[in-house]
Amino acid sequence: MLGSLVPFLVFADEQGEALRVEFEASLVSVHASEVPVLDLLQAIAAESRLRIVQHTPLTGLTSLQVERVSLTSVLDKVLGGASYQLYQGVPDSPIPATLWIFSAGSKAASAADIFFEAVILYGSLAEKREAIRELARLSTPEAVEALSLATGDEDARVRGAAMAALSRIGTDAALAAVASAAADADPWVRGQAVGALAAGDSESALQYLNLAFTDLDPNVRLAVIEAFADNPGDQSIAILSMALRDDNPMVRMHAVDALEEIGGELAFATLMRARGGDDVEVAEAIEESISLLMQQP
Repeated sequence: MLGSLVPFLVFADEQGEALRVEFEASLVSVHASEVPVLDLLQAIAAESRLRIVQHTPLTGLTSLQVERVSLTSVLDKVLGGASYQLYQGVPDSPIPATLWIFSAGSKAASAADIFFEAVILYGSLAEKREAIRELARLSTPEAVEALSLATGDEDARVRGAAMAALSRIGTDAALAAVASAAADADPWVRGQAVGALAAGDSESALQYLNLAFTDLDPNVRLAVIEAFADNPGDQSIAILSMALRDDNPMVRMHAVDALEEIGGELAFATLMRARGGDDVEVAEAIEESISLLMQQP
């Protein structure tokens, strides 16, 4: 897999010291003098289409002079203070090799775990989507970890797909991963997380939605209202009752619509208690909803 590679790559630092990496078939030559360990690994990665999945910091400098040795021999020398796994895949496969670096004493990963995390980190949009579908099917704790990583992807489509997959898995760990995304700096991402939690339809998901209703962005609170409208119950009525007193008029209006959609005695009583507010438009909407509910059998 590391065979048909370009001849060499040279990096030079400000002091003029050079780092040179050459591949010939499956053998590698390295000439490095007091260069950062990570620089050397990145040089190797650039030459060999190697994907690096790093789970421990790599610090310090390294010097190495070797000619035509195996890649594992180089890695053994360079990564003496860390543990690693090298997954080279199938010969002639289009999937690049992956170097998984983890702390000494940590649990070794399976080839599947290494593959999925590498795809989530480095794959194309299509590859990431396919990996997310397969991870959702597997629904293992390791799959949840990989999907959790995908919730931080720079592409919103990948983040949304990962959160939807986590909500379908529905375990406490999966929902906690979605809830972590609900704390994202991007309001759009937080809104996506709310939608994913609502699809989870579990007690844990409802608890996370309660927390999301305290979000400062009104669009996120609107997403919470929509979620509770789709999951009627006493807890939903309680949140929607709070939403009727929200400082954003659009949130209040949506809360009225949600209570009307849910219907029933508790929703009716909640709207009755909210009558006569200062917001004329919301007050009119409440009266209309009360009238419609009174007509229902």
